[in-house]
Amino acid sequence: MKAGDVINGYTILEDFRVVGAGLSKWTFAAKDGREYFIKEFLSPTYPDEHAPGSAQTKMRKRQRCAAFERHHRRIQDALAAVSGLGGNLIVTLDFFRWGAKYYKVTERVEVAGLLPADVTALPFQDQLVLLKTVAHSLRILHDRGIVHGDLKPSNVLIKRTELGYTTKLIDFDSAYLAGEPPPPGEIVGTMNYYSPELVGYIQETGTAAHQLTQKADIFALGLIYAEYLTGALPAFDAGSHQYAGVAARTGEILRLPPTTLPTSVVELVDRMLLAAPGARPTIAEVHTTLMGIRTAATTTAVVTS
Repeated sequence: MKAGDVINGYTILEDFRVVGAGLSKWTFAAKDGREYFIKEFLSPTYPDEHAPGSAQTKMRKRQRCAAFERHHRRIQDALAAVSGLGGNLIVTLDFFRWGAKYYKVTERVEVAGLLPADVTALPFQDQLVLLKTVAHSLRILHDRGIVHGDLKPSNVLIKRTELGYTTKLIDFDSAYLAGEPPPPGEIVGTMNYYSPELVGYIQETGTAAHQLTQKADIFALGLIYAEYLTGALPAFDAGSHQYAGVAARTGEILRLPPTTLPTSVVELVDRMLLAAPGARPTIAEVHTTLMGIRTAATTTAVVTS
């Protein structure tokens, strides 16, 4: 597919580009006078009667496609009632198969292009707005029993507004209902932000499916907050562990470095990064705590541990 082609009524505006680890491609498309973001999944592909392979092989591929469709439509249906154009949850507006490939359509968002390092340079009040808005979006998910499953900075779009900045939460391809994750071999995400329990589940070393709840997102969000506020992930023994979730799983305590941030914020993020899921705050607690912080000037204290 290339610019000018039409897919299911969507006119492709630019050639597709590969995204992430090469598992999908994306571009912008137009339909009925509105522009959208459209993603093409490179896997699975639906085998028609002319596709190569035996009848048994094609049956297995079709079964996998059926499961893929069920998953995406289940999450799409679960979120349909809580989001719309212009909201902070950028959910799937259309999901379909065109030939052998699957496509997902979402609202197009004009982003400010801020990286975590750019957020670190913003005034605290602007940072606080970003922390609050992403917490609010995640709260909508968690209240409905949905785990995002792949929280990372690139899935939190930062948009400039007349009053400053806000966030848009995107990419629910890895989302699942709490306690019902996909099989370990089918989980695709960014390991840098995996929670300790998600690490254990993928490695099949002691975490059962029912233990993967909304608290896995809280750990990932704590890592994002750390990057926003300090410019880096919390320190851990990189010589022994490559990822924060692995380090926490083996007993390392992840904390923000010494900072002049409000004590309540530091304590909140430190709790979000605890290894035990039950010890972490819920997203409701996170959001409520952040909403209670009004100004940095009246609450700031130097935290040294």
